[in-house]
Amino acid sequence: MDKFEKAQKILKEINADGWLIICNEDSDINSRFLLGVGSHARHYIYVDAGGNHKVFSVEMEVAMIESSLKQRSIKCEVIPYRSLNGLIKLLTPIVNKSRIALNFGENVLNEYGTSQADYIRAGDYFSIKDLAPKTEFISAAPIIHELRSIKSSEELKDLRNVCKATLEILEAMPEFVKVGMSEKEVRAKIEYEYMKLGKIAFETIVGTGPHSADPHHNTSNKKIEPGVLLIDTGLQIDEMCSDITWTFWVGNNPADKFLQAYKVLYDSKKIANEYFIDGTPNYLPAKKCREYLAEKGYDHEKLFFHGLGHSLGFEAHDIGARINRNIPETYTLKENMVYTNEPGLYWISKWGIRLEDDVIIGKTKCEQVTYNPEDPILI
Repeated sequence: MDKFEKAQKILKEINADGWLIICNEDSDINSRFLLGVGSHARHYIYVDAGGNHKVFSVEMEVAMIESSLKQRSIKCEVIPYRSLNGLIKLLTPIVNKSRIALNFGENVLNEYGTSQADYIRAGDYFSIKDLAPKTEFISAAPIIHELRSIKSSEELKDLRNVCKATLEILEAMPEFVKVGMSEKEVRAKIEYEYMKLGKIAFETIVGTGPHSADPHHNTSNKKIEPGVLLIDTGLQIDEMCSDITWTFWVGNNPADKFLQAYKVLYDSKKIANEYFIDGTPNYLPAKKCREYLAEKGYDHEKLFFHGLGHSLGFEAHDIGARINRNIPETYTLKENMVYTNEPGLYWISKWGIRLEDDVIIGKTKCEQVTYNPEDPILI
């Protein structure tokens, strides 16, 4: 069953006539997810509950979209439009139905709400409402969640492949990272290697010294110095992204405090892994990880100020509730979901450590697809 057929099945379950995706200048990631190719000009994808799927595209991108759909054996008519008036004529009968799903989030201020669907721009939303004043427009959040939260066997194969490629690049870091290089130079090297294989999943974080204590550090021109070097990076090949963080030591004699913290984080990650299994509440791996950190004498309330993990997939931050101690019990893990496991300890303005791996939720045991070295790599 292809993605259009899966979406069609969900549409019937929620009693909707169709799902309309509006995308312009790559504004909606779900376009590339469905089409398998980036269509950059304004286009509309209509997934029909009855199977009469359509794409309305500018003429110069029709052949590209048709070729991508054909490669995936997807039956979908691609129709060119040559003017806005022509586009309106094509859209009007499509949207004048009883219930149409659009990619808007009904409750984006709720962390566990529908923010994953919030892609439609206000002007597009109001324009479509003007074309179909009697249509009930509903959020496509349940469609997107169902399509993307649990991964297919092909997606899991892509995950293993992209993680292997990413690890090979990280393993080569000691060969070219030198004291005096800038953080941006290190990032450029990593992302250059990525572009040979696929595409950058997100902008690589390279943090030297005090910058390693900022989880979302903006990679800068600061020179690599002896001490802690944190690299958080991800590659996308085919349908899946990797997201891995390694923390290195630049120099020959790692500080004892660094080695102790590294070992505790490494072990805390193994403990959390025991709870990345089907049916487990999302909060539990994070809770068990923090309990271990506290047991070892680390003030996790002060030193670990982000969640333990997030869903990983077609996007680096994909569809699914976070792994966080504050997640309600109603959110549970399901087999073949993919998550990061990334505990960290940060001494602000001094240094920090994060060890991040990618895991597949299993029935009785998770599969850790990536690895962090048991002992920190010296550069």
